[in-house]
Amino acid sequence: MLKKSLRTALFSFTAVGALSSSQAFAQATDAAQAAPAAASTGGGLSDIVVTAQRRAENLQNVPVAVTALNQDTLGNFRVTDVSDLTGLAPNLQILSQGLQSIPTISIRGISSGVSNNSVDPKVGIYLDGVYIGRSVGAIFDLADIERVEVLRGPQGTLFGRNATGGAISLVTAAPTGEFGVNAYASYGNYDAFRTRVTVNLPALGPLSVKVTYLHDQNNGYMKNLIGGRSINLSLRDPSFGTLTYGDRFGAKNVNAFQVAARLQATDNLTVDYKFDYTQSKTMGSAVQLLGTPAGPTAPLAGGILAFQPLFGGITNLSTTRLDPVANATSPEDLNVQGHNVTVTLHANDNLEVKSITGVRSFDQQPNIFDLAGTGGIRFTAGQLAALLQGNVPGVFNPAVAPGPNDSMFSLLTSRKTRQKQFSEELQFVVTTKAIDLTAGLFYFHERSPATDILGIFQPVANGVVIPTPFDSIFGSGVTESIAVNSSMAAYAQGTYHVTPKLDITLGGRFTADNRETILIRTGSPGVGGGGILPPGTYKKSYEKFNYTGILTYRPTGDITAYAKIATGYVAGGILSAIPYNPETVASYELGLKSELFNRRLRANFAGFYVNYKDLQIQTFQNGVQRFENAGKARIWGVEAEIDAIPVERLTLSGTAGYTDFKYLKYVSELGDITDIVRANYIPKWNVRLSGQYDFPEFGGGGNMYFRMDGRWQSKAYPGALPTGVPALDALAVTRPYWIVDGRFGLVNLPMGGVKLGASLWVKNLLDKNDVFVFGPQVINQTAEFLVGRTFGADVTVKF
Repeated sequence: MLKKSLRTALFSFTAVGALSSSQAFAQATDAAQAAPAAASTGGGLSDIVVTAQRRAENLQNVPVAVTALNQDTLGNFRVTDVSDLTGLAPNLQILSQGLQSIPTISIRGISSGVSNNSVDPKVGIYLDGVYIGRSVGAIFDLADIERVEVLRGPQGTLFGRNATGGAISLVTAAPTGEFGVNAYASYGNYDAFRTRVTVNLPALGPLSVKVTYLHDQNNGYMKNLIGGRSINLSLRDPSFGTLTYGDRFGAKNVNAFQVAARLQATDNLTVDYKFDYTQSKTMGSAVQLLGTPAGPTAPLAGGILAFQPLFGGITNLSTTRLDPVANATSPEDLNVQGHNVTVTLHANDNLEVKSITGVRSFDQQPNIFDLAGTGGIRFTAGQLAALLQGNVPGVFNPAVAPGPNDSMFSLLTSRKTRQKQFSEELQFVVTTKAIDLTAGLFYFHERSPATDILGIFQPVANGVVIPTPFDSIFGSGVTESIAVNSSMAAYAQGTYHVTPKLDITLGGRFTADNRETILIRTGSPGVGGGGILPPGTYKKSYEKFNYTGILTYRPTGDITAYAKIATGYVAGGILSAIPYNPETVASYELGLKSELFNRRLRANFAGFYVNYKDLQIQTFQNGVQRFENAGKARIWGVEAEIDAIPVERLTLSGTAGYTDFKYLKYVSELGDITDIVRANYIPKWNVRLSGQYDFPEFGGGGNMYFRMDGRWQSKAYPGALPTGVPALDALAVTRPYWIVDGRFGLVNLPMGGVKLGASLWVKNLLDKNDVFVFGPQVINQTAEFLVGRTFGADVTVKF
């Protein structure tokens, strides 16, 4: 019963959100050279071209809620990490928790970030048109991003399954065919050093090539009190061997390489090849304890914490930010690479045919993360046995006292995984005076093995993780599986221009998914009883039709109004040999896009209402981890994006989003908890305000600028359920906070045949150290705090 209750509690946290992190990627235009991008000739706002409907279109004419961040915009915000995208689009939330490998991305209240290889994300990520199948596989430090498009709302027709929240499209730059060098270097506190060199080679006939190298490192923002210690996991799984805890939290060392080649075979035929490779070694975030939630293990967890002062242990227990802390977290070694071949044929003035072929893979080496923040605790298996038997004096028996290298995890998590994927998409884009049509065929296949070690109240004797009889009580052990998934789809979306002002768009997509899980083992090696479920191969297939309907009206050339209905679904799957069904979404949206006052004001608005059915909830039943379709929800909200040039050389911009998420039905192993469950990590309000002033040109084209950016979000809850301890509930809330950034710089200064740029920047200017993310409300309530103020200088040279 204890095992069942504990596991139910453990995974209730991940019912609507999971262990997550952020990864780094580089902007194509560096901050030192990016600033003056707002105004076009004549002093108005520049046109923005997007491919939100799989064809190049002006942002203001597209009946889609999309935020486009081009080279200059990314540079202006100094986007060097996926988490930096938070707040740049309304209702876009990206959490950074734990290891720097799994981004949890939430768009309009629908989150993506589960790391299990049998569970698909809910926000699709695309790189140059290639779908990234795994959240871990999205970890790449790209050296030449040309633009980022954030599409909000279901994209089930043109982008397919696993985009119920929306999609993020990353587009890298193509070679220019002209010789050029763009070199960038940045240095900041915590010994942060970042450099990038891009070389465009002269065209060799019809062939153009560009090569980029990037290096990014820092020394971490906080010391780990137990850094350098080792832990041996061989008795759980020999392939994990011995891991060493990292010295400093947040440290990283990344090397990335990219090649882009374009072959202009004929006037009508273009072949683009792109290769990216990222090798990273990163350290997770610091985790500390706030308290112990109510539950079956509360007396045990609380007792172990209470004894720590007597045995020299480190609890990391505090309601305010600690520096340093002690976490049993090892650096994470991750290699990601991908090949992409895009062939574009302009058959005639009305037809374009495109083939997008992608091959990608990642390899995540064994790592350990101290999810419960208790790696500094000193306790032994003998002491645990005494405490479970109610023999408190036995805890002080010298025969079972902890040695200098003995410890105990409240919650140990260790994993290794890898993935290979292949995808092919064939697109047909038809453009006529009366009709625009986009149609295509899509195929995706992946194979992803993974091994996970879970230890609950896990003793570590002299640095070695040891199986114990308690494994069968708490559910500790090893799970090894292989996910083999494939998907096929056919889609079409057409727009009929009824009049020059009125368009009708209809689209549909049929998808067939085949899911397979090869379960190699589950259970507790070294403990009698074997696996929970027998090894075997488990298969399941799903079919789904999604549709889109849009009515677009343009009363003038500067105003676009639209009404839209769109559906989407997240594929079902198999977890712990138990199938679960797809999750579906139907979204209703009204939007208005406008450019006013001679294009000095751009104001875009959207309102949406979403029905969310067959909500996939991760839980445990009868000791088995599973996903079940246990819920319904409704979401409604509004969004605004405004850019303005009120006077010459001054640019103001801002975004605002409101999301109201409510569960209509939530049934778990605990029963019907609809009345008490709450949306987690979904702030109702999020706001961004930005201002930039460009000083008059000097020195033959040089320009100085000053820029400030502020992002604010309202409070959010970290878990679906209260902790059961009122004092802890009062702490376990992400409070409203502002993050303010600033930069002063110089761009495009001609000097000796080159153009120079330099800037001074600061992030988190107000040095906020609020709690921004919480760990699972299991055994111990943990928290991570915002990284404090960072600052530095950038230099760019172009020729």
